[in-house]
Amino acid sequence: ISPTPVASASIGQVYRGRLLDGREVAVKVQRPGVMTEIALDLYLLRLLTPLQVRIQNAVNKINTDDNDIATAVALVDEWGRGFVAEVDYTKEAEKTREFSEAMQRRGLNAVTAPEVVFELSTSKVLVTEWVEGSRLDRDASADVPRLCGVAINA
Repeated sequence: ISPTPVASASIGQVYRGRLLDGREVAVKVQRPGVMTEIALDLYLLRLLTPLQVRIQNAVNKINTDDNDIATAVALVDEWGRGFVAEVDYTKEAEKTREFSEAMQRRGLNAVTAPEVVFELSTSKVLVTEWVEGSRLDRDASADVPRLCGVAINA
């Protein structure tokens, strides 16, 4: 595994590596303690949501009722569940496989996702084949317009 990451984000870092069988892989590693930070952020967001609703409604000269607050808190909770699910790399691995299968079913063969090495992946580490890709705005493939249509209608 490379000593320095090739990509870095708030949740994790990606390193380039090579398996014993010679395959080049991308190793996505979750930052230590990221779930604790996310849990605290979500707790604070949920705690402050009623105050934010009251202030926003007051500025807009709208009466606030319990339903307004309950709806806003429910939205925060739903967003939080989705965000936490995104941090589970086993779910990301499965979604990657589903994406590849969906593109193949649609005949979008130029659109690929890296193959996941499931036996080396966990909820905090995701190992995939290393893929050199291209940005859609720089790709001359005939599949690009179809892909954009699929993305817009997704």
